[in-house]
Amino acid sequence: MHYLDESHILLFLLQLIVLLGVARTLAAICVQSGIPALAGEILAGVALGPTLFGRYAPGLQAQLFPQDAVQSTMLETVSWLGVFFLLLASGFHVDAGQALKSGKAAMLVGIVGVVVPIAMGAPIFALLDPALHGPSADGLSFALFVGVAGSITAISVVARALDDLGLAGTPEGTLALSACAINDLFGWLLFSVVMTVATAEVLVPVDLALTTFAAIGFVGVCILLGSRVIGLAALGVRKTSLSQPAAIQALVVGAGLVCGAATQWLGIHAILGFFIAGTMAGTAKGVSNEMRESLSDTMHAVFVPLFFATLGVKIDFFDGFEPTVVAVFTSVAMGGKFIGAWLGARLGGVPPRQAVFLGLVFTPGGAMEIVVATLALELRLIGQPVFVAIVFAALLSSITAGPLMGLHARRLALTGKT
Repeated sequence: MHYLDESHILLFLLQLIVLLGVARTLAAICVQSGIPALAGEILAGVALGPTLFGRYAPGLQAQLFPQDAVQSTMLETVSWLGVFFLLLASGFHVDAGQALKSGKAAMLVGIVGVVVPIAMGAPIFALLDPALHGPSADGLSFALFVGVAGSITAISVVARALDDLGLAGTPEGTLALSACAINDLFGWLLFSVVMTVATAEVLVPVDLALTTFAAIGFVGVCILLGSRVIGLAALGVRKTSLSQPAAIQALVVGAGLVCGAATQWLGIHAILGFFIAGTMAGTAKGVSNEMRESLSDTMHAVFVPLFFATLGVKIDFFDGFEPTVVAVFTSVAMGGKFIGAWLGARLGGVPPRQAVFLGLVFTPGGAMEIVVATLALELRLIGQPVFVAIVFAALLSSITAGPLMGLHARRLALTGKT
């Protein structure tokens, strides 16, 4: 039986044309204004979804984005590719080996920077109205999931900001990126465990322990051996008659698919596998920076904008906007990450003013917060108001992080003190 017909394909192509065209246009406008492209891509979905287009031209919006199961599945599949490739590209910024060798300060900033916002946020989020919970959530799973969402830092935003400020390669920039790398590794590992707890119908301690050890073992093996394996594979690919650099880029994508399938099979979500594959490719010999940047640019030009734009097509941001929820999550997420990173830096012996800088470095949630929120929404652990609050916090923190980091960096340079 054939479920697809010519009308499905035509409408799917029209959806891609409209979503990608509007998303890229608004992203370009945002970038020219000094705002992350992420904001424009989400605004595209807001404009084309029920928030605006569906509110003022519901008939046309329903024709372009019908509720037909086959049509929705086609767009949803492309959207998931955007999530996977986003995590793969984000992993390129993580040098796990360097981060683990970077010393006590980076380790403390990275780990405490995750633990503190969760410890601060979970009790607060547990007090929120149960009506904000998703249909599949209880008080514990809701608080843990939202707490984790507020603890993850967007290393890609940090790397871009440090580069713009001319701090890439400096001791301060190296410490910041190493700490963010540890934050991402620890945060995504913790997220995988929390998701296992939240989605288990009956929580069996033995199963939870096995899943946790499997996740830790998988990440450990990939960090120790992954970059070498990909490096050797890249050298082998270079000796073939395959077109370069396309063959190496296909190898990196293939590594993401294999790792994603492996983590999904282990009972951990595939996004962790794609992220770990990105970290492996990020330091592999034979995979040049130019190749990684070219692959990342392609992903961010096509698949990632479609993911963020598709989010807005599914959500009414006006109906879901609750000022109190937005204010609570934004304050806890940004404040918790700042305090956690600052505390970790001070425990690691970092001078006070540089510790403040690291606190600012950790505030942006960016795309990573939105990915966690999307998974929580898909798993029915949160409702639309909480999802909207997380998206708002992710955008606000990403927009303000660069200017705040720059202001404090100039203060450090002017005073000559750290």
